[in-house]
Amino acid sequence: MQIPGWSKRKPILTFTFALCLASICADAVDLCSFRSPSTDLTHLLLTANYAYLDLPDTVHHDVSSGRLSLSFSHLHDEPDFALSISGTTEFSFDRLRFERAVANAFMTTRFYIEAGRPEFLFAEVSGEDSSAISEPGLEIRFGVGFGRLTDATPLAKALRIQTMLLETLMLTAPMSESTLLEIAGLIAQESAFPGIGELVSRIGDVIEAGAGIGLDARSLFAIANEIGSSGSSLTCGWVNQVGLGYELAPRFGSIRQPLLTLATDMSQPLTLDSQVEAHGDISFPILAREAYSLVGSLHYTRRLTHVARIVAEYSLQRVKQPGVDASVAQSLEFQLLLDFGSATVTASASLSRGSGMPGWIEAFSISTRIDLL
Repeated sequence: MQIPGWSKRKPILTFTFALCLASICADAVDLCSFRSPSTDLTHLLLTANYAYLDLPDTVHHDVSSGRLSLSFSHLHDEPDFALSISGTTEFSFDRLRFERAVANAFMTTRFYIEAGRPEFLFAEVSGEDSSAISEPGLEIRFGVGFGRLTDATPLAKALRIQTMLLETLMLTAPMSESTLLEIAGLIAQESAFPGIGELVSRIGDVIEAGAGIGLDARSLFAIANEIGSSGSSLTCGWVNQVGLGYELAPRFGSIRQPLLTLATDMSQPLTLDSQVEAHGDISFPILAREAYSLVGSLHYTRRLTHVARIVAEYSLQRVKQPGVDASVAQSLEFQLLLDFGSATVTASASLSRGSGMPGWIEAFSISTRIDLL
């Protein structure tokens, strides 16, 4: 018996069913189950804003303030070796006068005891400075740790390819986890292929063999676009380390101190288009009481559409030196980034404050850049 209207509803129901299957499969396949043979990720973010207002009936400039911040991170990971570099710098000024400066950076090398295992030995150089503290900090550290950060972007791209094929009805059911992991492995080795055409051809063969379908030219073109997309990278994992350090620049007293150090890094994708990252670092001078240095940050990013993404970041730096009150510097920033081909629009809002300041520095800016030629 033919159900009335079935011929018209069948494509819609099939499309809806495919999207539901894609969602279920995306939840079933853990992004962190993929281990890239090599991870090499670099991020550089520059934020600047300045506001100026001078009314004719006032003696001084009514508004003349700004903020400049720069953050850099690099992660390189191999089965038996890893290198992490990270740093942030922020300058604030008001009425063309310097207001506050905060900077922190570290470089860590990790030597894994056994290739592919999470246990490692590490050596690190760490430093921080702030206009609120009298002496900058510079330390060298050695110790042991557990964990690993790895690139999950290849599997995220494989899942996006699957979603695209389900939406276009090239696939009627999600691919198996082994097929997705095989596709992710090929994407992770992109540099080993002479060109993206050969890589797409190999991925097409894997999909056709695993799903028992034939891909058309439009699907292969869409796969190439996804592989070549420069969307936000995703990383997975935890890294915890404990060690002993030594001050290269004395900060907790008149002499250099031996230190006990603890640090943790976390990165977790929440969806295919969002991720949260955290970093915490604390050091205690062994021979000085009531003294410590604490640096922490929390970073969230989410891609809303192919042209828009949001970024939120909180950072904290707290230093307690012997005999004085703790100095604190903290900031909170939100950004909305829109990319419209030749035009880029960025909206940002931030709050920042340091010890000795009467209140929070508030900043809001909207900027646009248009390539006319």
